[in-house]
Amino acid sequence: MEHSSSTENEMNQDKLLFNLEKLAQKAQSKNKDKPFQVLVHSEKHNLHFSFPAIQTNPIFHIASIGKLLTTVLILQAVETKKLALEDKLSDYLDAALLAGLFKSNPNEITILDCLSHRSGVADFFEGKDKNGKTFLNMIMENPDTNWTQIMLLDHVRNNMKPVGNRGEKFAYGDTGFLLVSMVLEKIESKLLNQLLDEQIFYPLGMKNTQSMIYKYPTELRKVPQEIWLDHHEVRSFAILSVDQADGGIVSTPEDLILFQQAFHGGRLINQEHYDLMQKWQGKFRAGIHYGTGMMQLHFNEFFFLMRNFPKLVGHIGVLATHCFYDQENDIHYIINCGSTQNMTSSFILLSNMVGLIKSSLSSK
Repeated sequence: MEHSSSTENEMNQDKLLFNLEKLAQKAQSKNKDKPFQVLVHSEKHNLHFSFPAIQTNPIFHIASIGKLLTTVLILQAVETKKLALEDKLSDYLDAALLAGLFKSNPNEITILDCLSHRSGVADFFEGKDKNGKTFLNMIMENPDTNWTQIMLLDHVRNNMKPVGNRGEKFAYGDTGFLLVSMVLEKIESKLLNQLLDEQIFYPLGMKNTQSMIYKYPTELRKVPQEIWLDHHEVRSFAILSVDQADGGIVSTPEDLILFQQAFHGGRLINQEHYDLMQKWQGKFRAGIHYGTGMMQLHFNEFFFLMRNFPKLVGHIGVLATHCFYDQENDIHYIINCGSTQNMTSSFILLSNMVGLIKSSLSSK
C-alpha cells in the first residue's frame, strides 16, 4: 500500500510539473521576446519548478519587490532601538528637504505613514505632474540623467501636488519610501546599498544579488537581463538611478527564495513586525491589498471563480516581477516577465499556476 501511494504521488508530481511547463511555455510565447523566468518552490510538498531550465543569465531587475527589503531594514533598525515607527521624518531630515512635499504639516509625517503609503506625498514615478505629464515620459527625454535623491524630491516639490492629508487615504508611491531610505542612511551612517549587502544579501548567501544605486553601471558586480520600460530597453541608461526607493536591486529567482525563506521564517524581523506588515489597510487596486511594505493577493477579486484560491503575500514590481508566498501551503512563487507591458499577462500566469497547484494538492 505504501509503495502504491508513493508511486501515485510521484505520478501526480510529474503531471503537475508537466502542466506547469505547458503554462510557462504558453506564457513565454506571449511575452514578446522579453526576459522570462518562473520559479515555484515548496519544501513541504517537495516541489521545485524552474523555467526555463537552462538560463544564460538569470539576473533581473526586481523593481518594487525591493520595498519588502527596505521595510525589513527599517524594522531591523526599530528592533535595535535606532528609531521608532512613530518618529517623525523631521526628527532626521532637514526642514528644507521636506518643505513643499506634503499637504499636512511636514513635522507630523511619521516613518510608518511612509511605509504604509498614507503620508499624502505624490508618487514621483507613476504619478503625473501638474501638466499631466508622466515621469516616465520625462526621463526618457534625457535617459543619461543620473537622478539623485534631491533631484527626485525637487521634482515632486516643484512639479507635483500632494494627493491628500496625512492618513486621509492610501496612495501607493515611491516618494515616501525614498524618504525613509534617507532616514535609514542618516541613522546608520551608511548608504542603502551597503546596508542591503551587510544585513540581507551577505548573511543570506544571496550571491547573485546587488543594489545598483550609487554604483551603476561601472561598479556593478552583477549585470541584469534586458530591462524594458514600455518600448525602451534601459539596462545601460543612467535613468535607472530613479529606483532609489526600492534599492535598485538586481537578483535571481533562487536568491529571492532565500530571502523569502528567511523573511517568512522569522530570521529577519520579529513576529510583532511581521504581523504589522500584514495589517492590511489599503488597496493598491482590486485584488491587491496593502499592509506595511507588503501586498496580499485576493484572487477572488480578480475573478469570482477563484474565490477559494489561497491568499499570497509579497510584492510586485512595475517590470511585471512577482515575489509571493503561500503561507497556508508553504509555496514560493517568483516571476519575471521583464517589461512594464507584461503586467497583465504575468498575473494571468500566476493565477493559472496557483489554480493548477491548488487542484493538484486537492487530488492527493
